Amino acid sequence: MTRTSFIRLIKSVVTLFLASLIVAFAIWRSLNYARGSSITITEPVNGSSISSKSVLIKGHVERAKNLILNGNGININEKGEFSIAILVFPGINVVTLIAKDQFGRSTEQRIVLSGLSISTTTDTSIGNNNATTTTP
Repeated sequence: MTRTSFIRLIKSVVTLFLASLIVAFAIWRSLNYARGSSITITEPVNGSSISSKSVLIKGHVERAKNLILNGNGININEKGEFSIAILVFPGINVVTLIAKDQFGRSTEQRIVLSGLSISTTTDTSIGNNNATTTTP
């Protein structure tokens, strides 16, 4: 092998390596778009029993353009985080989150919360209910 053919071989190998590296990087970056959006709900845990009238739902979305909670749009910050307070009714409450990506594909995540009955007792011992009358 001559010196010229060896240099050509080295140039070809380096060029092929760089081209392969660029193609691999492009594929790796495009896989996120092929996967679509994802939703992670961090609070509350699915199946939780809630004893208050409301609960704060927190989570994170990736690769989402819109986020919808039970049919209503909610805000996502620049990090993909969201939090929203919802009312909890006694019994089973199903919360549905739908994330849509820039291509219109959607991902759905549901959690079921059990709302406990909140008893409202009134204290009638407050104040003086005894009426007294005096006659002159």
